[in-house]
Amino acid sequence: MRRFIAERSTAHYVSVAEPITYAFEELLGESAATARRLLHDWFFYRQLEDASWCDGRASRGVLLDAERVGAYLSNCPRGIVVATIHLGDYLEGLRQLRLASSWTKQVFVVRRAAWSDVEQRAFARIASEDLALTVLRAGRGAAMTAIRELRRGNVLVVLYDLPQRFGRAVEVDFFGRRANVVRGPAEIAVLGDADILPVFTHYDAMGTSIVEAMPVVAARSTPREDRLHRIADITQQLCTWAEQQIRRHPSQWAHWLWVQELLIKRDHHRHDVAMTSRE
Repeated sequence: MRRFIAERSTAHYVSVAEPITYAFEELLGESAATARRLLHDWFFYRQLEDASWCDGRASRGVLLDAERVGAYLSNCPRGIVVATIHLGDYLEGLRQLRLASSWTKQVFVVRRAAWSDVEQRAFARIASEDLALTVLRAGRGAAMTAIRELRRGNVLVVLYDLPQRFGRAVEVDFFGRRANVVRGPAEIAVLGDADILPVFTHYDAMGTSIVEAMPVVAARSTPREDRLHRIADITQQLCTWAEQQIRRHPSQWAHWLWVQELLIKRDHHRHDVAMTSRE
């Protein structure tokens, strides 16, 4: 698909090219030549991501096992946390979930950025006449609102491939290293007695968004003293699934630049660029 758009120079991306290339070599074990190709593709997919948000137009998408996933979304009596990452056109992934289900639930999307026309156009792709989206701005009161709505049986959409500057974190294994990843999605699900539906989206060779739902992490009663362990276990499982998807489609993950924040500091450096760091 990347051949559909003329090859672009990455000269003006020098400041980000080196750490991303190093991540491809160090974390994925790719050769220098393969890392350069992946870097080129990474910039291409960032262009597609910008178009996805700015144009507000639906792309082609396919939800794998749509009948089963749709039945779960339509009939689950509990709240659902839809957990995803910045991979492929995740907005199209959310649209495919909406098309597959007959939701009577309210849907809330956690966002950190301020409102913008771009956001409004992007989320208009997902909404429909019978399904409105409510944006929860991260900050004071947002977590309690999310927990309350989950207990009412509603749906919360969150992205979880985020470093600790976006919230309290828990240590997990990620690409063979220890990493600090936000624990909020797992914590809100536990406190809201909600299921978690992990969903991942990637482009195939023809530019179609392939949407895949992982097995549901079912809600269960957790004693207060066991909550932290439960939250850590869930976050680890989410990160294991995320790593599997990223390894399959490395150039489609937007957050390679944040690896330095996610991974816990080690002592080796290259060209004065620390591979990992702790904030």
